[in-house]
Amino acid sequence: MELDPIDYNQINNSNYDTARNITSPGMYYLTENISNTNGIIISSDNVTLDGKGYFLNITGNCGVNSTKHNNITVKNVKITTTSYSGIYFKNVNFPTVENNTINTTYLCSLWGSGYNFTVVNNSMSSGFGGNYGLEQLTTYKVVGNTINGKPIYFYKNEENIGEIPSDASQIIISNCTNGQIKNLTLDENAVVIYIGDSSEITVKNCTIKPNIYHDYDIYLINSENCNVTNNTFGISENTNFGVIKSYYSNNITISENTLNGMAMGFVFYKVTNSNIFENTFENVYGVSIGEQGGVSDVYVYTNNFINSTRMDVENITFNSPANVSYLYNGAVYSGIAGNYWNDYSEPEAIINNGIWSIPYSINELVNDSYPLVKEKPEDGKIHLTQSDFDSETGYIINKSGTYVLDEDITCDMGIRINANDVMINGWRHCLIGTGFNMSAGIYTLNGTYENIEIKNILLTNWTVGISAPYFFTNESTNKTVSNLAVLDCTFECGNISIFSALCEDITIDSCKFTNATIGDDLFGACTLLQDSNADITNCTFKFNNIGIFSGLNDNITIDSCKFTNSTSGEEIPFGIGMASAQDFNADITNCTFESNSIGAVSQGCENTKIDSCEFINNTIGEGPFGIGILMQNFNADITNCTFEYNERGAILKGEYITTDSCEFINNTVGLIPAMFYNGTVTGCTFENNNYGITTSDEFVGEATEVQENTISQNNFIENGCGLYLGGVNNWVYLNRFENNSQNINFISLFGNYFQSPEVTYEYEGETYKGRLGNYYGEELGTSNTGIFDKPYGIEGMLLRK
Repeated sequence: MELDPIDYNQINNSNYDTARNITSPGMYYLTENISNTNGIIISSDNVTLDGKGYFLNITGNCGVNSTKHNNITVKNVKITTTSYSGIYFKNVNFPTVENNTINTTYLCSLWGSGYNFTVVNNSMSSGFGGNYGLEQLTTYKVVGNTINGKPIYFYKNEENIGEIPSDASQIIISNCTNGQIKNLTLDENAVVIYIGDSSEITVKNCTIKPNIYHDYDIYLINSENCNVTNNTFGISENTNFGVIKSYYSNNITISENTLNGMAMGFVFYKVTNSNIFENTFENVYGVSIGEQGGVSDVYVYTNNFINSTRMDVENITFNSPANVSYLYNGAVYSGIAGNYWNDYSEPEAIINNGIWSIPYSINELVNDSYPLVKEKPEDGKIHLTQSDFDSETGYIINKSGTYVLDEDITCDMGIRINANDVMINGWRHCLIGTGFNMSAGIYTLNGTYENIEIKNILLTNWTVGISAPYFFTNESTNKTVSNLAVLDCTFECGNISIFSALCEDITIDSCKFTNATIGDDLFGACTLLQDSNADITNCTFKFNNIGIFSGLNDNITIDSCKFTNSTSGEEIPFGIGMASAQDFNADITNCTFESNSIGAVSQGCENTKIDSCEFINNTIGEGPFGIGILMQNFNADITNCTFEYNERGAILKGEYITTDSCEFINNTVGLIPAMFYNGTVTGCTFENNNYGITTSDEFVGEATEVQENTISQNNFIENGCGLYLGGVNNWVYLNRFENNSQNINFISLFGNYFQSPEVTYEYEGETYKGRLGNYYGEELGTSNTGIFDKPYGIEGMLLRK
């Protein structure tokens, strides 16, 4: 066998300008992190580039680039690019991309065309793109790849692929049948759905708003009998993209979708026998519907075109192929129907059963001959504009249905709900209060209601944004709302953003709460009182006096929320991320509390669990505040939490509170037990605090009611004082004290036990029974059965390291 001309080559900063252009076969390695304007160009077959885990930071072009070469492998490289794709392979056959981390700002992390592509175990910030075709994709192996931690799902040559998993970031389907992409949120920087050479694929009920640059959300290529229905297409950071591009396809249905704010809508090339109906196009600033040749029997009808009237068409028909049903002024008509155009302007046109008598001119070649007078309601949706609102009393919903805002609306009072089964969809419009001091944006008043959903709306300048029931009522009946959902809303309200009382089954998800201040009542931006079964997830709370106030609730979950910059107001001298009072069964998980006066307050509650949360930099310039957690509860668990750079990490009052596996680092005071009974502190790390644990503080004074607690198996490292423990009958054992200025303050010796109860333990292969103390990071002379003979300054037995 003839050897390759080069079998080993190192690439580093000193030789990069010449070595980056690889022109011969062989193995090439990065030997250090490299930053440069230009990426690596592979201009040879049979090349392997192994990054060995080093970074390749490129600012001017692609990280790794190759065109018309074969058998190329790129592996173990951490690629970052600011302007172009991370790896770009054009017409490259037998390439392998494996175990790389690829971070790109705009374009695909990986772009490729060619045959026999292997893409395995790569972590990417953007999608996998390329010029795909049936012959190419069916030779690909794509396994174990992620975009921002979410899997890329790749299917080829499968029948009945079924429903796509809900954690998908990008979906690529080639030569498959019968697949369902349903109820997903797809928002990564990628062509999030590619359907090629397939049939009977459905995309339904998805929220699709990728941060994509110069591309389309969905490609539908050489496929048939596919449906894209009832999806919401929106924008993220970038608006320079289109929604669907389809070519060489037949019998495609695109219906009941909403598009808002993107550059392009739907573009077709050689598409036949297809229907586009009951979609809403709003603020599509480029071409809403375009064709690039070869289109036949494509019909566009009963759509709403609102500020989206630019079309690039010649052969598409803008009316229904047969009679369809449509609504006009509450009556149902049947006939050939066109579309609604918000810029229709023919002064002499007359109305005939909801259709204008004069066609709408789309361009010189194409007309809509049956333009609708009014917007086509989507599934009977009720469209609200400023004219529907009384300036003082607002709008009252008296029947079930879906209500949508078609524009920003300003009024004294907002929307009153007086019916069951109501959905309000703001379509990203604003509901703005005029400043009336007892105003509510959306509210219920009298009675009991169920199945209320409010989403995609900005509420601003209201005393109370959403109120169930109306906050200012004097009646104290059992008015409730059951099954209340508030989704993807933004609140900029003066006092309370959401108020609920005596409600059940509440969901608040993906909402933003800012600038809520407190009046006479100690309530938060989101206030829940005497509710049951409430879930608050993926929300952000910023610049509020109190983010969440929860009182007298049963079964409340707060998950993956962020509380920042909760600030003091006129009524209270501090700001609180979350306050919980007399709740039962509260779970707070995966939350971040940062830069608040107090991160979280939990008082008088029972069965509270706080897990995997971060409390960071909760301080205040003046006064005795600056606390991660302030708790006074019965039966609470604080686990796997981090407390860092707080004035006080946690102040705990109550009975049966467990603090387990937490980190207290770089705080003035890590943990303050005050009026603390039958509690446990175990498995925690206290590092680089002025005090690790102390019962003496200017906020709580000198706490003496600290009794029957266990402090064991913790690490106290490099603190000013590891432990200052007042109170009596507390057990301190099996802890590690090391490199503290003072391990234990002498006040801790009075009435506490620095040893364990009698336990069975092993030492050097032997089993013993006895009492164990703590480890102090130094030798104390002779030992017996793992215990030093000499005490460490206090009475008791001390565990040897």
